[in-house]
Amino acid sequence: MWRRLIRSRGLVLLIFAIIFSFGLLGKVDTRMHIGGSDWDLDSLIYIDVDDYILRDFASQDFQDERPALTSTPVQLQTQVPLDGTTGVVPQASAPEPSEVIAQQVEVEEKVTSEATPRVEATLPIPEPPKVEEKIEKRPTIFVHKVCSGETLGQIAAAYGITVDTILSANNLANPNRISIGQELQIPSVNGVLHQVASGESLWEISERYNVPMDEITRVNEISDPSRIQPNTRLVIPGATQLRPRDVILVNGQLQKAFDWPVRGRISSTFGPRWGKMHNGLDIAVSTGTQVKAAADGRVTFAGWNGGYGILVIIDHGNNVETRYAHNSRLNVKVGQRVTRGETIAYSGNTGVSTGPHVHFEIRHRNNPVNPQTYLK
Repeated sequence: MWRRLIRSRGLVLLIFAIIFSFGLLGKVDTRMHIGGSDWDLDSLIYIDVDDYILRDFASQDFQDERPALTSTPVQLQTQVPLDGTTGVVPQASAPEPSEVIAQQVEVEEKVTSEATPRVEATLPIPEPPKVEEKIEKRPTIFVHKVCSGETLGQIAAAYGITVDTILSANNLANPNRISIGQELQIPSVNGVLHQVASGESLWEISERYNVPMDEITRVNEISDPSRIQPNTRLVIPGATQLRPRDVILVNGQLQKAFDWPVRGRISSTFGPRWGKMHNGLDIAVSTGTQVKAAADGRVTFAGWNGGYGILVIIDHGNNVETRYAHNSRLNVKVGQRVTRGETIAYSGNTGVSTGPHVHFEIRHRNNPVNPQTYLK
C-alpha cells in the first residue's frame, strides 16, 4: 500500500516537475488550481524567456548585430474541454516587432488624419486695383434768350466761353448787334458749332478746321466717323471761326457754290472762240494779284503745263475740279489741302496769253462747264 502511495506521489511530483519545466522553457505560466474554476489573474506569474535571452545578448555586446525588441506579454485563455480537464493556451501569438511598429505608425496616421481635418490652402489672389474711368460728357448746346442790358461779353463770361465762340456758333458778324429776345446757341465748350452739309465727311471737317478727327469724334461721341448725317450739329473744339462747306454737288448736279478766284473784268467768256472751244472764263487783272481757291479741296497739280503756263488744279471731290492758269508764281504744292478763299498763286501772263489775266475753269467728270453758272 505504501509503495503504491509512494509511486503515486512520485508520479505527481514527476508530472509537476514536467509542467514546471515547460513553464520555464516554453513561456507557459505555472499555476495551481484548487477548488474551483475561478482564476485569480492578479496572482498569475509571467515568465518571459525572451527577457532572459535579451539580457544575455546585451551582456555579450551584441547590440549592433541584433536590435532591441519590445515584447508583449502573451494573454492566456482558459479552455474547458468536454472531458472536464482544464488547460491554459495562448490567446494569440505575439506579433513581430516590425509589425508592431508598422501598426503603431498606421494607427498614428489614422488618428492624425481623423483628428486634424485636411484643409487645402491657396494663396489669396489680390483683386486688381479699381481704376475710376474718367467720363467726359458730350458738350451741351444751350439756348440763351438775350435780356435787356445784356452784352455779348457778359453772356460769354456767364457761360465760361469766349465771345468768338458765340459769334461763330450763331454766325454773327457784329458782336455789338444783338437784340432783346434774340435766341443764341451757346456751346458748353470753346469752339464753333458746325452743321454737317450733304456729302460732307468728318475728314473734310477735320481738315478744314485743322482739328484732329479723333478729337471731334470724342467730343461729340460719334460711334461711326464714316457715317455722319447731314444737318447734324457738331461742336468743333478749339475752333475760332466758322468754316461751313458750300455743297457744290447735290444728286450729281453742280450747285452755285463757287467763289470767284479774283475780282476783275471778264475779258473772255466760256464757249466757242476763234474757231475753237474756250473751256474757261478769263478775268483780266494785273500781274501779282492774289488768286484764291474757289472751294475747299486738295492740290493735284502745281507747275508748268504748256499753253496754260503756270497752272494750279484743285480736286474738290466727287469728280469736281477747278483750274487756275497763266500765273506768275505758285503759293501751294501738290498734295496740300486748301480752304475756300486761300491764296494759291499770283496772277501773270505765262503760257499762251495776250495779257495778264486768270483763266478759270470748272470741270465735272473732266467735262468743262460754264463757270459763270456756278459762281456765287
